[in-house]
Amino acid sequence: MRTLAIILGIFGVLFLVWWAWPARVDPAHWDEPEPPPLTGVLEPRGRLADAELISHPLLHTSEDVAIGPDGAVYSGQHDGSIVRLVRAGESWAGDTVAQVTDGFSVLGLQWDAQGRLIAAAIDGIYGVNVESGEVTRLSTGETEHPLAFADDLDIGPDGTIYFSEASYRWGAGQGTPQYAYDMAENRPYGLLYALDPATGEMEVLADGLYFANGVAMSADNRAVYVLETYRYRLSRYWLEGPQAGELEIVADNLPGIPDGLMGDGQGRLYIAMDTQRVPIMRFLHRNPFWTRMITKLPEWVWLRPGETKAFVLVVDEDGNYLDSFHDPDSRFGMLANVVPDDEGNLWLGSLTRPVIGRYALPAD
Repeated sequence: MRTLAIILGIFGVLFLVWWAWPARVDPAHWDEPEPPPLTGVLEPRGRLADAELISHPLLHTSEDVAIGPDGAVYSGQHDGSIVRLVRAGESWAGDTVAQVTDGFSVLGLQWDAQGRLIAAAIDGIYGVNVESGEVTRLSTGETEHPLAFADDLDIGPDGTIYFSEASYRWGAGQGTPQYAYDMAENRPYGLLYALDPATGEMEVLADGLYFANGVAMSADNRAVYVLETYRYRLSRYWLEGPQAGELEIVADNLPGIPDGLMGDGQGRLYIAMDTQRVPIMRFLHRNPFWTRMITKLPEWVWLRPGETKAFVLVVDEDGNYLDSFHDPDSRFGMLANVVPDDEGNLWLGSLTRPVIGRYALPAD
Protein backbone atom coordinates (compact mmCIF):
# COMPACT_ATOMS: atom_id res chain seq x y z
CA MET A 1 0.00 0.00 0.00
CA ARG A 2 2.86 2.35 0.82
CA THR A 3 4.37 1.82 -2.64
CA LEU A 4 1.00 2.50 -4.27
CA ALA A 5 0.61 5.67 -2.23
CA ILE A 6 4.05 6.88 -3.32
CA ILE A 7 3.26 6.16 -6.98
CA LEU A 8 -0.08 7.96 -6.76
CA GLY A 9 1.63 10.87 -5.01
CA ILE A 10 4.21 11.16 -7.78
CA PHE A 11 1.50 11.12 -10.43
CA GLY A 12 -0.45 13.70 -8.45
CA VAL A 13 2.55 16.04 -8.28
CA LEU A 14 3.24 15.58 -12.00
CA PHE A 15 -0.40 16.34 -12.82
CA LEU A 16 -0.31 19.52 -10.69
CA VAL A 17 2.84 20.65 -12.47
CA TRP A 18 1.22 19.82 -15.83
CA TRP A 19 -1.93 21.72 -14.84
CA ALA A 20 -0.02 24.78 -13.57
CA TRP A 21 2.38 24.94 -16.50
CA PRO A 22 1.49 27.95 -18.72
CA ALA A 23 -0.54 26.97 -21.76
CA ARG A 24 0.39 28.18 -25.22
CA VAL A 25 -3.22 28.34 -26.39
CA ASP A 26 -6.50 29.63 -24.98
CA PRO A 27 -9.00 27.25 -26.61
CA ALA A 28 -12.61 28.17 -27.31
CA HIS A 29 -15.43 25.65 -27.12
CA TRP A 30 -17.23 24.56 -30.27
CA ASP A 31 -19.73 21.73 -30.29
CA GLU A 32 -18.39 20.39 -33.56
CA PRO A 33 -21.12 18.46 -35.40
CA GLU A 34 -20.73 14.92 -36.63
CA PRO A 35 -19.63 14.84 -40.27
CA PRO A 36 -22.06 13.78 -43.00
CA PRO A 37 -21.86 10.11 -44.03
CA LEU A 38 -19.69 9.25 -47.01
CA THR A 39 -22.49 7.90 -49.15
CA GLY A 40 -23.83 8.70 -52.60
CA VAL A 41 -21.41 10.96 -54.48
CA LEU A 42 -19.21 11.06 -51.37
CA GLU A 43 -18.60 7.30 -51.37
CA PRO A 44 -14.85 6.52 -51.31
CA ARG A 45 -14.42 4.68 -54.59
CA GLY A 46 -10.65 5.14 -54.67
CA ARG A 47 -10.45 6.64 -58.13
CA LEU A 48 -7.27 8.63 -57.41
CA ALA A 49 -5.43 5.31 -57.39
CA ASP A 50 -5.34 5.83 -61.17
CA ALA A 51 -3.61 9.22 -60.88
CA GLU A 52 -0.12 9.60 -62.31
CA LEU A 53 2.40 10.19 -59.53
CA ILE A 54 5.09 12.76 -60.42
CA SER A 55 8.24 13.08 -58.33
CA HIS A 56 11.53 14.94 -58.66
CA PRO A 57 14.46 15.66 -56.31
CA LEU A 58 13.53 19.37 -56.24
CA LEU A 59 10.04 18.59 -54.94
CA HIS A 60 9.76 18.58 -51.16
CA THR A 61 6.01 19.23 -51.09
CA SER A 62 3.57 20.70 -53.59
CA GLU A 63 1.29 22.97 -51.55
CA ASP A 64 -0.02 24.54 -54.76
CA VAL A 65 0.37 23.75 -58.43
CA ALA A 66 0.04 26.04 -61.45
CA ILE A 67 0.03 24.90 -65.07
CA GLY A 68 1.93 27.40 -67.20
CA PRO A 69 1.08 28.70 -70.67
CA ASP A 70 4.07 26.63 -71.80
CA GLY A 71 2.52 23.44 -70.42
CA ALA A 72 5.10 23.20 -67.63
CA VAL A 73 4.05 22.41 -64.07
CA TYR A 74 5.02 24.92 -61.38
CA SER A 75 4.94 24.30 -57.64
CA GLY A 76 5.75 26.37 -54.56
CA GLN A 77 8.06 24.88 -51.94
CA HIS A 78 8.42 25.23 -48.19
CA ASP A 79 11.92 26.69 -48.58
CA GLY A 80 10.48 29.67 -50.46
CA SER A 81 11.37 28.51 -53.97
CA ILE A 82 9.26 27.80 -57.06
CA VAL A 83 10.05 24.65 -59.03
CA ARG A 84 9.23 24.02 -62.70
CA LEU A 85 8.73 20.49 -64.06
CA VAL A 86 8.65 19.61 -67.76
CA ARG A 87 7.87 16.19 -69.15
CA ALA A 88 10.92 14.56 -70.68
CA GLY A 89 9.84 11.29 -72.26
CA GLU A 90 8.72 8.94 -69.49
CA SER A 91 10.15 11.14 -66.71
CA TRP A 92 10.14 14.79 -65.69
CA ALA A 93 12.96 17.33 -65.84
CA GLY A 94 13.01 20.12 -63.29
CA ASP A 95 14.63 23.39 -62.33
CA THR A 96 14.18 26.14 -59.75
CA VAL A 97 12.85 29.27 -61.47
CA ALA A 98 12.87 31.67 -58.52
CA GLN A 99 13.65 32.02 -54.83
CA VAL A 100 10.63 33.99 -53.64
CA THR A 101 11.42 34.18 -49.91
CA ASP A 102 14.21 33.25 -47.57
CA GLY A 103 12.73 30.18 -45.92
CA PHE A 104 9.04 31.12 -45.81
CA SER A 105 6.72 28.70 -47.58
CA VAL A 106 5.11 29.51 -50.93
CA LEU A 107 1.51 28.37 -50.43
CA GLY A 108 -0.54 29.77 -53.34
CA LEU A 109 0.11 30.28 -57.07
CA GLN A 110 -1.90 31.85 -59.89
CA TRP A 111 -1.11 33.42 -63.26
CA ASP A 112 -2.03 37.03 -63.95
CA ALA A 113 -2.96 38.55 -67.30
CA GLN A 114 0.63 39.76 -67.85
CA GLY A 115 2.03 36.23 -67.62
CA ARG A 116 3.49 36.67 -64.17
CA LEU A 117 3.14 33.92 -61.62
CA ILE A 118 1.59 35.51 -58.53
CA ALA A 119 2.70 33.75 -55.34
CA ALA A 120 1.19 33.87 -51.87
CA ALA A 121 4.04 33.22 -49.46
CA ILE A 122 3.80 33.22 -45.69
CA ASP A 123 4.95 36.84 -45.40
CA GLY A 124 3.36 38.45 -48.45
CA ILE A 125 2.19 38.44 -52.07
CA TYR A 126 4.80 38.37 -54.82
CA GLY A 127 4.95 38.66 -58.61
CA VAL A 128 7.40 36.25 -60.27
CA ASN A 129 8.86 36.36 -63.77
CA VAL A 130 9.49 32.66 -64.31
CA GLU A 131 11.86 33.29 -67.24
CA SER A 132 14.21 35.75 -65.56
CA GLY A 133 13.64 34.71 -61.95
CA GLU A 134 12.88 38.31 -60.99
CA VAL A 135 10.68 38.58 -57.89
CA THR A 136 8.64 41.67 -56.99
CA ARG A 137 6.92 42.03 -53.66
CA LEU A 138 3.40 43.34 -54.28
CA SER A 139 2.24 43.58 -50.69
CA THR A 140 4.05 44.64 -47.56
CA GLY A 141 1.08 43.61 -45.46
CA GLU A 142 0.83 47.01 -43.81
CA THR A 143 -2.65 46.61 -42.39
CA GLU A 144 -4.02 46.32 -38.87
CA HIS A 145 -2.56 42.81 -38.83
CA PRO A 146 0.71 42.59 -40.83
CA LEU A 147 0.70 39.51 -43.03
CA ALA A 148 1.88 36.42 -41.22
CA PHE A 149 0.14 33.56 -43.02
CA ALA A 150 -0.86 34.53 -46.58
CA ASP A 151 -2.25 31.33 -48.01
CA ASP A 152 -4.27 30.89 -51.22
CA LEU A 153 -5.30 33.34 -53.95
CA ASP A 154 -7.18 33.96 -57.16
CA ILE A 155 -7.20 36.91 -59.55
CA GLY A 156 -10.18 38.88 -60.86
CA PRO A 157 -10.54 40.08 -64.47
CA ASP A 158 -9.41 43.59 -63.48
CA GLY A 159 -6.21 42.21 -61.94
CA THR A 160 -7.34 42.42 -58.33
CA ILE A 161 -5.71 39.70 -56.25
CA TYR A 162 -8.03 38.06 -53.74
CA PHE A 163 -6.19 36.11 -51.09
CA SER A 164 -6.63 34.55 -47.69
CA GLU A 165 -4.70 35.12 -44.49
CA ALA A 166 -5.05 31.85 -42.62
CA SER A 167 -4.29 33.22 -39.17
CA TYR A 168 -2.81 36.55 -38.14
CA ARG A 169 -2.43 35.20 -34.58
CA TRP A 170 -0.68 31.96 -35.47
CA GLY A 171 1.54 33.05 -38.33
CA ALA A 172 3.49 30.11 -39.67
CA GLY A 173 7.00 30.39 -38.32
CA GLN A 174 9.96 28.60 -39.82
CA GLY A 175 9.93 24.96 -38.76
CA THR A 176 6.95 25.34 -36.44
CA PRO A 177 3.53 23.78 -37.19
CA GLN A 178 1.59 26.90 -36.22
CA TYR A 179 -1.51 25.77 -38.11
CA ALA A 180 -2.01 23.10 -35.45
CA TYR A 181 -2.16 25.71 -32.69
CA ASP A 182 -4.73 27.69 -34.64
CA MET A 183 -6.81 24.51 -34.88
CA ALA A 184 -6.40 23.87 -31.16
CA GLU A 185 -7.25 27.40 -30.08
CA ASN A 186 -10.31 27.42 -32.31
CA ARG A 187 -10.69 31.19 -32.63
CA PRO A 188 -11.38 33.29 -35.76
CA TYR A 189 -8.03 34.81 -36.74
CA GLY A 190 -8.46 34.49 -40.52
CA LEU A 191 -9.13 37.18 -43.13
CA LEU A 192 -10.02 37.57 -46.81
CA TYR A 193 -8.20 40.40 -48.61
CA ALA A 194 -8.36 42.24 -51.91
CA LEU A 195 -5.05 43.62 -53.21
CA ASP A 196 -4.52 46.12 -56.00
CA PRO A 197 -1.16 45.00 -57.44
CA ALA A 198 -0.57 48.36 -59.13
CA THR A 199 -0.76 50.42 -55.94
CA GLY A 200 -0.19 47.83 -53.23
CA GLU A 201 -3.40 48.93 -51.50
CA MET A 202 -5.15 46.19 -49.53
CA GLU A 203 -8.72 45.95 -48.32
CA VAL A 204 -10.10 43.52 -45.76
CA LEU A 205 -13.22 42.00 -47.31
CA ALA A 206 -14.04 39.62 -44.46
CA ASP A 207 -12.54 38.89 -41.06
CA GLY A 208 -13.45 36.56 -38.21
CA LEU A 209 -12.71 33.48 -40.33
CA TYR A 210 -11.53 30.16 -38.91
CA PHE A 211 -8.23 29.49 -40.70
CA ALA A 212 -9.10 31.12 -44.02
CA ASN A 213 -7.66 28.96 -46.76
CA GLY A 214 -8.67 28.17 -50.37
CA VAL A 215 -9.81 31.09 -52.56
CA ALA A 216 -11.51 30.97 -55.98
CA MET A 217 -13.44 33.34 -58.24
CA SER A 218 -16.95 32.46 -59.33
CA ALA A 219 -17.45 31.63 -63.01
CA ASP A 220 -19.05 35.04 -63.66
CA ASN A 221 -16.51 36.92 -61.47
CA ARG A 222 -19.31 38.45 -59.40
CA ALA A 223 -18.17 36.71 -56.23
CA VAL A 224 -15.13 35.15 -54.60
CA TYR A 225 -15.23 31.95 -52.56
CA VAL A 226 -13.20 31.20 -49.44
CA LEU A 227 -12.76 28.03 -47.38
CA GLU A 228 -12.48 27.91 -43.59
CA THR A 229 -10.41 24.85 -42.76
CA TYR A 230 -11.33 24.50 -39.08
CA ARG A 231 -15.03 25.23 -39.55
CA TYR A 232 -15.32 22.86 -42.52
CA ARG A 233 -17.23 25.36 -44.63
CA LEU A 234 -17.31 27.18 -47.94
CA SER A 235 -18.48 30.80 -48.11
CA ARG A 236 -19.14 33.25 -50.93
CA TYR A 237 -18.23 36.93 -50.73
CA TRP A 238 -20.33 38.97 -53.15
CA LEU A 239 -18.40 41.56 -55.16
CA GLU A 240 -21.38 42.75 -57.24
CA GLY A 241 -25.16 42.72 -57.16
CA PRO A 242 -27.70 43.38 -54.39
CA GLN A 243 -25.65 41.34 -51.87
CA ALA A 244 -22.36 43.09 -52.62
CA GLY A 245 -20.16 43.19 -49.53
CA GLU A 246 -21.88 40.24 -47.86
CA LEU A 247 -20.28 36.93 -46.87
CA GLU A 248 -22.68 34.03 -47.35
CA ILE A 249 -22.14 30.43 -46.20
CA VAL A 250 -22.96 28.10 -49.11
CA ALA A 251 -21.72 24.73 -47.75
CA ASP A 252 -21.42 23.95 -44.05
CA ASN A 253 -20.19 20.87 -42.19
CA LEU A 254 -18.14 19.63 -45.13
CA PRO A 255 -17.19 15.92 -45.02
CA GLY A 256 -13.43 16.54 -44.87
CA ILE A 257 -10.82 19.05 -43.72
CA PRO A 258 -10.74 21.55 -46.61
CA ASP A 259 -7.54 23.13 -47.86
CA GLY A 260 -7.19 24.34 -51.46
CA LEU A 261 -9.95 25.52 -53.80
CA MET A 262 -10.20 26.23 -57.52
CA GLY A 263 -12.99 26.70 -60.05
CA ASP A 264 -13.09 25.41 -63.60
CA GLY A 265 -14.82 28.49 -64.99
CA GLN A 266 -17.92 26.41 -65.78
CA GLY A 267 -19.60 26.58 -62.37
CA ARG A 268 -17.77 23.70 -60.66
CA LEU A 269 -15.56 24.21 -57.61
CA TYR A 270 -12.88 21.66 -56.72
CA ILE A 271 -12.02 21.38 -53.03
CA ALA A 272 -8.88 19.57 -51.88
CA MET A 273 -9.56 17.78 -48.61
CA ASP A 274 -6.44 17.19 -46.50
CA THR A 275 -8.19 14.14 -45.12
CA GLN A 276 -11.58 12.96 -43.95
CA ARG A 277 -12.83 14.45 -40.69
CA VAL A 278 -10.97 13.06 -37.68
CA PRO A 279 -12.38 12.30 -34.19
CA ILE A 280 -9.40 13.84 -32.34
CA MET A 281 -10.19 17.29 -33.74
CA ARG A 282 -13.82 16.92 -32.73
CA PHE A 283 -12.67 15.98 -29.21
CA LEU A 284 -10.32 18.98 -28.98
CA HIS A 285 -12.96 21.43 -30.17
CA ARG A 286 -15.50 20.10 -27.69
CA ASN A 287 -13.11 19.97 -24.72
CA PRO A 288 -11.14 23.21 -24.20
CA PHE A 289 -9.68 22.08 -20.86
CA TRP A 290 -8.11 18.95 -22.31
CA THR A 291 -7.01 20.85 -25.40
CA ARG A 292 -5.17 23.29 -23.16
CA MET A 293 -3.56 20.39 -21.31
CA ILE A 294 -2.67 18.31 -24.36
CA THR A 295 -1.00 21.19 -26.20
CA LYS A 296 1.39 21.66 -23.27
CA LEU A 297 2.99 18.38 -24.28
CA PRO A 298 5.77 18.27 -26.88
CA GLU A 299 4.46 18.53 -30.43
CA TRP A 300 5.82 15.11 -31.35
CA VAL A 301 3.52 13.64 -28.70
CA TRP A 302 0.19 15.24 -29.59
CA LEU A 303 0.65 16.36 -33.20
CA ARG A 304 0.19 12.95 -34.82
CA PRO A 305 -2.20 13.12 -37.79
CA GLY A 306 -2.26 9.37 -38.31
CA GLU A 307 -3.27 7.81 -41.62
CA THR A 308 -4.59 10.36 -44.08
CA LYS A 309 -7.65 9.73 -46.23
CA ALA A 310 -7.48 12.61 -48.68
CA PHE A 311 -10.01 13.31 -51.41
CA VAL A 312 -11.27 15.90 -53.86
CA LEU A 313 -14.82 17.18 -53.40
CA VAL A 314 -16.62 18.74 -56.37
CA VAL A 315 -19.47 21.16 -55.67
CA ASP A 316 -21.48 23.62 -57.70
CA GLU A 317 -21.41 27.32 -56.87
CA ASP A 318 -24.34 26.93 -54.47
CA GLY A 319 -22.48 24.28 -52.48
CA ASN A 320 -24.31 21.20 -53.76
CA TYR A 321 -22.18 18.05 -53.85
CA LEU A 322 -21.54 16.81 -57.39
CA ASP A 323 -18.75 14.23 -57.14
CA SER A 324 -15.70 13.12 -55.16
CA PHE A 325 -12.35 11.48 -55.94
CA HIS A 326 -10.63 9.60 -53.11
CA ASP A 327 -7.01 8.59 -52.55
CA PRO A 328 -7.26 5.02 -51.20
CA ASP A 329 -3.55 4.44 -50.56
CA SER A 330 -2.46 7.80 -49.06
CA ARG A 331 -0.09 8.33 -51.99
CA PHE A 332 -0.65 12.06 -51.75
CA GLY A 333 -0.58 12.32 -47.95
CA MET A 334 -2.53 15.43 -46.99
CA LEU A 335 -4.01 16.79 -50.22
CA ALA A 336 -3.39 20.54 -50.31
CA ASN A 337 -4.70 21.72 -53.66
CA VAL A 338 -6.42 20.62 -56.84
CA VAL A 339 -6.16 22.40 -60.19
CA PRO A 340 -8.42 21.55 -63.16
CA ASP A 341 -6.86 22.26 -66.55
CA ASP A 342 -8.37 22.76 -70.00
CA GLU A 343 -7.59 19.20 -71.10
CA GLY A 344 -9.73 17.36 -68.58
CA ASN A 345 -7.06 16.74 -65.93
CA LEU A 346 -6.92 17.42 -62.23
CA TRP A 347 -3.47 18.36 -60.92
CA LEU A 348 -3.02 17.45 -57.27
CA GLY A 349 -0.71 19.12 -54.76
CA SER A 350 0.38 17.61 -51.46
CA LEU A 351 1.08 19.29 -48.12
CA THR A 352 3.14 16.39 -46.81
CA ARG A 353 4.57 14.37 -49.73
CA PRO A 354 7.22 15.23 -52.38
CA VAL A 355 4.86 14.48 -55.25
CA ILE A 356 2.39 16.03 -57.71
CA GLY A 357 -0.52 14.08 -59.13
CA ARG A 358 -2.27 14.19 -62.50
CA TYR A 359 -5.67 12.57 -62.75
CA ALA A 360 -7.61 12.35 -66.03
CA LEU A 361 -11.24 13.10 -65.29
CA PRO A 362 -13.68 10.50 -66.61
CA ALA A 363 -15.73 11.56 -69.62
CA ASP A 364 -19.24 12.72 -68.81
